[in-house]
Amino acid sequence: MSEASKEPSAIGRAVRVAVAEELARIGYEPARAGFLDRIETFAAALALWGSKLNLTAAPDDPAGIAFHVIDSLAPLMLGHKVGDPGLAEAFARGVRVLDLGSGAGFPGLILASACEADFVLLEARRKRASFLSVTAAGMGLTNVRVESSRTDSIVLEPVFDVVTARAFAEPAIVFKTAAVALTPGGVVMLYASPSQRPAIGAACVGGFERTTFHEYEVARGAVRVVHALAVAHRRGAEIPVV
Repeated sequence: MSEASKEPSAIGRAVRVAVAEELARIGYEPARAGFLDRIETFAAALALWGSKLNLTAAPDDPAGIAFHVIDSLAPLMLGHKVGDPGLAEAFARGVRVLDLGSGAGFPGLILASACEADFVLLEARRKRASFLSVTAAGMGLTNVRVESSRTDSIVLEPVFDVVTARAFAEPAIVFKTAAVALTPGGVVMLYASPSQRPAIGAACVGGFERTTFHEYEVARGAVRVVHALAVAHRRGAEIPVV
């Protein structure tokens, strides 16, 4: 890799091209205009600050960043592919989404770039929370608010329609948090590997419907990786106090 190709702006452009090519291959186009512009801005910011803040393992690798971007879009792409109205409408205008442990912005900033739902990104590490806030502003994401708190210290209320979690915590912790944060009938979505199905299925108890698993493939360079999206709906029962 040449020095010029390591520049954040060059990495941003390379990620934009890689994401555009993969979306064209899949046959999916985000409904919100300007998605690729926002992804280019995001990738450049990640390349600039990634190593300084330990945001991701390879912040200067366009293929790696593109992989995480496409994977973050899984709920939207699956809703489009399988025609599931629940997935298709889960991120519509007016929907309130809580993203647990947003870290480097996967999936929170990426989903917010592709749809018009309102997002709260929960990130306990203050430097990462600052990165999310500054980057969201640079991307022009007026539908994003960043909350720098731990899930065991923040007071959550049942006001969210969707809870997302990608590499956040053990499934039991995700379901416990979602049970408090979701409105009755709301949905929790866990990004996972197929091998995690038993653990997620066992954790989905106490106020949730049975978990549905959607498997999908994501390109990482020349390799295609199989992932799964676990989806469970909150029953219309009394919200537990924890």
